Amino acid sequence: MGATSRSPVPGASQYGLAVSSSVVKLTVPATGRTAEIYVRGASIVFTRDGTDPTATAGFQADVGDIIVLNARKEVQALEMIRQSTDATVDVEYFTDLST
Repeated sequence: MGATSRSPVPGASQYGLAVSSSVVKLTVPATGRTAEIYVRGASIVFTRDGTDPTATAGFQADVGDIIVLNARKEVQALEMIRQSTDATVDVEYFTDLST
């Protein structure tokens, strides 16, 4: 098996994506294979399997945390909701450059 590397998908980043009381899903570019999400402003709760998170059910990510999604299936299935206060996240998508 060859080495795996990645490169940012040009023009596909989502900065300042609002996370509020309704579930938020990502808009994944066609070439996006993995992603990193930086949490800003307030804590969020997320799932990676397509189930709806709630303020108390799912994985909590706090301000300054980075969520790493290592597979396209995870990126497509990610769902987020605020924990108690509206939050924002920055998302960067990466393409697979495996050799």
